[in-house]
Formats: sequence, C-alpha cells, structure tokens
Amino acid sequence: MTKQLIEANPFYQQILSDSFGGVIYNVANQHKYDEGKQTLLKLWDDMTESQKSAAGGIMKGAMNFLREGE
Repeated sequence: MTKQLIEANPFYQQILSDSFGGVIYNVANQHKYDEGKQTLLKLWDDMTESQKSAAGGIMKGAMNFLREGE
C-alpha cells in the first residue's frame, strides 16, 4: 500500500523527526526536503481520497508542508 511506502521513506521519516522538534515550520528549512519531496508528493497524489482521509493528520500535515514549499 502507498501509505506504507510513504512511511518507510527516509525523507518522510526526517520530516516527522523534525516536526517533533518544531523545525519543519521554519520556512527557511523547507529546502532541506527538496531531494525527496517529489517522490513523496507523487506517492501522495497517487492515493485515493479515501486513502488520504485514512492516512491521518500527521501525514496530511507533512504533505501540506511539502506543498507549501513548491
């Protein structure tokens, strides 16, 4: 399932790690995720709306954060 691919992605794991330290909300740090951003957003975009709804708020927040940096 796509959700598991996202959860296993090292860039997603870094975003989660940084989010708990408050780092991701610093827009100056968005470039830190550029290398893996497109892969994560592609996986996210390939999910159905019901899969996205079931993914949970943390994953939705991470994807919204990545979109803001585009």
